[in-house]
Amino acid sequence: MNATLSRRRALVLTAGMGAAAALGSVARPTRLDDAQPPPDLEQIFPSAFGAWRVEQLSAAFIRPANDLSKRLYQRLLERVYTDSARRRVMLSVAWGSEQSSNLQLHWPEVCYRYSGFAVHGRHQEQIMSNGRSVPVTRLVAEMPLRPEPVTYWAVLSGERTADANTFRLRRLAHAVRHQSADGLLVRVSSIDADAQRGFALHAEFIDALSRALSPADLARVEGTLDQT
Repeated sequence: MNATLSRRRALVLTAGMGAAAALGSVARPTRLDDAQPPPDLEQIFPSAFGAWRVEQLSAAFIRPANDLSKRLYQRLLERVYTDSARRRVMLSVAWGSEQSSNLQLHWPEVCYRYSGFAVHGRHQEQIMSNGRSVPVTRLVAEMPLRPEPVTYWAVLSGERTADANTFRLRRLAHAVRHQSADGLLVRVSSIDADAQRGFALHAEFIDALSRALSPADLARVEGTLDQT
């Protein structure tokens, strides 16, 4: 009886290992021949557009990229823009070539908490960008003397999403089809105790930025919208 039980356990273990191997094979993406080259973020995002200019002296306002971010992303751009009214907006853009189970975008709410911020008020909204309504996620990250409203979105292989769960489902769909999927995360934030005023500023900044991008760059930065 013990021998029979041992054989059954061995069969179950073997079947489980086979299923895990099969799933791993399905989830392992292959590089697409027509995949886009890595984005040149310095070139895509202009240093001046509309009323906005990069302010080199304001680099201290940006949270430094931590070691995790540097390992996850092949391209990382962080800037501070200011306008004639001395309003400041921080722009952070991260791109990773392969969104797999082991290597994927880290969402701002996770990164801010990792950096010691309290995060609250996370919600989704629609804003106007270059004449169309687009989804974004908004939240407030806070630590003493630094209230920071945040607006962000992500693009997975050219398709825009503001929801982490939808992003993961789409990433899995690419993996099942053995397709490599790159990911772009765009984050806009400001230091402001009035979150609604900060969000309004972000919308103004994003709309001006989108109007300054070429059609090809705009498609890559903002992505196509899911019509389903």
